[in-house]
Amino acid sequence: MFFEMSKLSPGARRRIEALMRANEWTLEKALNEMALEAVSAGATSAAGRRKAKVLQLVPLKRASERDSSG
Repeated sequence: MFFEMSKLSPGARRRIEALMRANEWTLEKALNEMALEAVSAGATSAAGRRKAKVLQLVPLKRASERDSSG
């Protein structure tokens, strides 16, 4: 995963930098700790979205076409 601090909003960047300074963490450590905290708080279940529609790439064969008798 590639992460760029410069693409964050100024507020988010300040909060991450404050967390790094307060705990003497690297950026990697701060991001890992934030991810662990989010997962333990149930963020993965709250961030769900509807399932994507399944695309039909190959037409389905009917049972009569699959029979090998003949």
